[in-house]
Amino acid sequence: MSDPTEPDEPFEADQETEPGESDIEAPEADAAEQRAEVRQHTDHLPPSDERTPEAAEADALDQRAVVELDEDDYRE
Repeated sequence: MSDPTEPDEPFEADQETEPGESDIEAPEADAAEQRAEVRQHTDHLPPSDERTPEAAEADALDQRAVVELDEDDYRE
């Protein structure tokens, strides 16, 4: 009796599309986003205080808070 969890044929990874080609099943917007160059450096961005806020002010302040590690409160 064969195991139903085992495939009849070995798994072969989907073939990668060549650069410049697009997968016919990929939505156009997703394919364009994946081809877009990813920015590696953000040196050209202004400091976070000068940026247009994308989060509520309370959330932004909470994200900037620095919490020091207190060795007495550390539990293993």
